[in-house]
Amino acid sequence: MSLYNDVEFAFNQLVSATEALNQFLHECEVVHAECYKLPASAGDMSDTSGWELVTPEKHTGFTALSMATGSFARFTPDYNHSPKYPFRLPGFIQLAPIHYQSASQLVDACNLQKVIIKELINSSKLNQGQKRELIQSICPNAITLQIYRLIKVADGPVKRVGFTWCNKNSMRTINKEEFLTYLAGSKDNPPSGKTRSEWAPWVEKEIELVKSKPGEIIKVKRPLPITPKLNVSFTDDTNTVMFYGHVPIIVFGDEPCKISPLKSCIRSTSEAEHYNYLIKRLYVMNE
Repeated sequence: MSLYNDVEFAFNQLVSATEALNQFLHECEVVHAECYKLPASAGDMSDTSGWELVTPEKHTGFTALSMATGSFARFTPDYNHSPKYPFRLPGFIQLAPIHYQSASQLVDACNLQKVIIKELINSSKLNQGQKRELIQSICPNAITLQIYRLIKVADGPVKRVGFTWCNKNSMRTINKEEFLTYLAGSKDNPPSGKTRSEWAPWVEKEIELVKSKPGEIIKVKRPLPITPKLNVSFTDDTNTVMFYGHVPIIVFGDEPCKISPLKSCIRSTSEAEHYNYLIKRLYVMNE
């Protein structure tokens, strides 16, 4: 079979496995369900004002359950969300413990296909553009990370689910000569609203800044969207577990667990952090 056929087969299996999981969740005994809808701007990092206000919208009961199962099956962006960023719905579904084995098996079936798709694509000789084209040809408008993200299950008897936020950054190092080559090429590709004659001098200044920087390595620290996470504690001696709130998790317990809700969050960037950038638009660090 070709790579396309292998990935298409695995994706169709994923769709079927997700449908089976969602049907099970709607038919079994749900103790509690709770999730938080985030504003469409929550994943947008284009705002450089230095702060971002995120106000979650709380949902519980059947509405939360329907939103949760919908997120498991959503591999494309929500209609009012940026296609650049995966859809996020922090939350949880609490089931009675008698459903643990069945639910876990159905989740494992979904996650297996996610892992297969990821391994098929990442082990191929395709470049990033070709990988994206492959996914898009099988699932138009798909966000690849949305397909890759696993559904999480907490093993122990749940005691409390605490929602909170965390700030993350993407750190990478680049060879200085490679980075200078990139900058030189960008002179001929001005952004929308700029002419080449307007854009080139700015890039030249950036090139001079990089050349004057000592060392052969460039450090890039790119801020990522603020991320919701869940801390789950248990009634037995199971250690507290932290989950990122990309999609709802599944927990188990006879009685509704205690909940620390997800509150509004203001993400701010200090002036000192701005001053550490040699080239702010590319997040090149001055160190």
